[in-house]
Amino acid sequence: ITPDLKLAAIRFHEQGILTTREILECTVFSKCMFQRVLKLYHETGDVGPKPHSGYAGRPRSLNVTDLQYLIETSVMVSVEIE
Repeated sequence: ITPDLKLAAIRFHEQGILTTREILECTVFSKCMFQRVLKLYHETGDVGPKPHSGYAGRPRSLNVTDLQYLIETSVMVSVEIE
């Protein structure tokens, strides 16, 4: 669902142009989805996803320095083998 459609639905709802039921009938929103979008809009002033605080998922075990060391040592080992 595009942000434009979400904003339009919110504006229609808040200006009293359409009821929640009418909005749900003419869009692809479920009732739960529309309530979440409305809540997000009231909390943040936007309908887009909340920004992430960094990388999602498990933290990396190795940092850049660790990776560079492994690459350098693997190159040195491969040179010695040849």
